[in-house]
Amino acid sequence: MSNVKKTSDYTLVATLHSSEFVDVSVAYRGENTQDNLYIINKIPLDDKNTPLFKKLYFSFYESEKPNEFEKFFVSEKYFYSIFKYVKAESIKQKFNKNVCTTLFDDRCKILEYILMKIDKISTLPPEILASVIRPENILIDFDRHIHILYNFEHVLDYKQDPRLAVFKNIGDIIFTMLQAEAEAKYNKALHVVLEKCKKGVYSSIPQLVVELKKAAQISKNSSWLSYIKYQISLRQPIINKATRIVTGITLVVGLGVLAYNKLNEFNYSDATIKAISIGDITYSSGEEDESDKSVSTENGSSTSTKKQTQEITLMPGLDMEYEDYIVQYGDTIASICDTYYKDSKYVSAVATFNGIEASEKLVPGVILKLPNRTAIALYISK
Repeated sequence: MSNVKKTSDYTLVATLHSSEFVDVSVAYRGENTQDNLYIINKIPLDDKNTPLFKKLYFSFYESEKPNEFEKFFVSEKYFYSIFKYVKAESIKQKFNKNVCTTLFDDRCKILEYILMKIDKISTLPPEILASVIRPENILIDFDRHIHILYNFEHVLDYKQDPRLAVFKNIGDIIFTMLQAEAEAKYNKALHVVLEKCKKGVYSSIPQLVVELKKAAQISKNSSWLSYIKYQISLRQPIINKATRIVTGITLVVGLGVLAYNKLNEFNYSDATIKAISIGDITYSSGEEDESDKSVSTENGSSTSTKKQTQEITLMPGLDMEYEDYIVQYGDTIASICDTYYKDSKYVSAVATFNGIEASEKLVPGVILKLPNRTAIALYISK
């Protein structure tokens, strides 16, 4: 073949993975500098791997091939796919829930860049694409540039259903970048996106990006409490240490106060109770002072009246702050109010605000407007 080349052009630096199917190595060509580093995927050229060889061959000569795709050639009984190598931190390391302090908006922007990068290399064979877009292969450098580690180590895992694997791995990337928000129970819009990725129902990455942006906006408007909890969790070791110190000090002070009270109680018990005589009447310091007795004027038969809770009604289209909520399967207005407001008294408010009956069956995917609790209170006070 005309594209046969020798591997002697490259000097091996390290082996990232070695198996019967593929060897993945880092090497340099020319001078050993950061600009001359490459990742080499070496695969046996046999009948079993011929389909993959053909796919990669045509991908290499595509006009829209990845910019990092440097060389593709055959040498002896192996074919080689060589890509530019960049040493940087993976998103799995940088955005780990326990160490990440990057703000939500910044993470969403970086996630958008990642998905755009993946869309640009979607001309690669789907099993190769699925193999390289795992979270540990998505890298981000100090200048916040996104790079991909073209490591074919897991390509065999995705031969059965590579297209589904692509979107499953994209779902893993989204979860890695937005883990704190994805774990919040009330971020249902984000849960829907992750579930669709898991099932591979998206027809394209741009379609996924559109839905993800909507979910991110809903998450931003409703997950401030989750963000605070997330920030607290980052400082949990310090909080735990401070809690132990305060608890220890409180225990010592409490024991000291208890010992002091017991000592005084013992001293008082030894004191002689003196009696004072005035005429024929003797008063003792141990007797109860009748003036301290309380006299109840409450009628035992009286009953307290319970304040009746009035239904809250709001006109549809009322100028009031609200949040959008995507109806899920099995949702009712009552269950949504129990989850969102923690109170069933808002059922009539949500129903009338949306112009529907409280008992009406909800269709999954429909967006309900949930009026702000504070706005409702101000409206009622008027």
